Parts: sequence; C-alpha cells; structure tokens
Amino acid sequence: MRTLAVLAGLALVMGRSAPAAAAEGRGDRETDHIDAFDDGGPRSFGLFFNPLALALGTLAAEGDFVLGDTAALSIEGDWMSAGGASAYGVTVGVPLFPWRVVFHGFYVHPRLMAAYGTNGGLSADVAGFGGTLGWQHTFRFGLALRVGGGAAYEVALGQTSGASFAVTGVRPLLDGEVGWVF
Repeated sequence: MRTLAVLAGLALVMGRSAPAAAAEGRGDRETDHIDAFDDGGPRSFGLFFNPLALALGTLAAEGDFVLGDTAALSIEGDWMSAGGASAYGVTVGVPLFPWRVVFHGFYVHPRLMAAYGTNGGLSADVAGFGGTLGWQHTFRFGLALRVGGGAAYEVALGQTSGASFAVTGVRPLLDGEVGWVF
C-alpha cells in the first residue's frame, strides 16, 4: 500500500510539473563549435585597421570574410601620400587558423599584392606576394587584436617614365591591427 501511495504521489508531481525551459532566449543560436568561444554564434566578418600605418601617414583598412572554421578571405586597401609621392594598392589574402577557431589564436596569412605609385614624374605598377604569421586575440564581445610578422617580395611591372622605383625585392611585413569581429 505504501508503494502504491508513493507511485501515485510521484505520478501527481510529474503530471503537474512545468515544462523545462532553458535560460536562452529566442535570439540565441546553438552552434556545434569545438569550444565555447563562439557561444553567441559563429563570426562571419571582421573589419581591421592598422594604427601604426596611420601614424606613418598611410591609411590601411582590411575586411575579412569567413570561409569556414579555419579560414577567411581578406581584402585590404592602402593609400599613402607623403611629400611628392603617393600610392594606393590592394592586398588579397587568406588568413588560416590551424587551431580551428577563426579570428582567434595562431594564424598564417599568405597574400597577393598589387599597387600603383607615383613620385614626381615617375610612376609604376607593383605586384608582389608574401605572408605573415602571428597571433590574433578576439574578445568575446568582438574586439580583435592582431600581432605578427613576415616578409613580402615585390617587383615593379612597368614604368611610365624612364627611371625605376626602389620597390623591387624583399621587404618586411608587420601585422599590428585592431578591429572588430561581427
């Protein structure tokens, strides 16, 4: 009899209990990422600028579009004007994040570059390739900091005036960017 009363009480409690509800709201998205870094959902875009380049008279901005868990497509635009010289260019790259969390951790960033520069009566088209490696830290709320270094090889493709630019060869590449990841 006692067992029957316990079972009846248990059935009554189970029948009267409210449905279970999670702490999340309707706007939350569940993701199956490797870790809990992206609890708010996967990141899809990053916008960066280089404050050191700005201090040296160059405007450099980069947009990164996520391709998957380990890679993004980066498109960077640069503009420089100093004295009688001015240049603008574009760099296209693919930052790779081998730890499988895009926009966070160790990265390798191969790039292709194209630019056009003028200095007085001289002008040239420049093409190159290079890469950097380093560390990117993205805070959970979106602020991202990137620090790295590498090298690039560039060559002048053609001059519209007789003399040559001093751009041919290897030069260092430095990443020191600040941005926001959405």
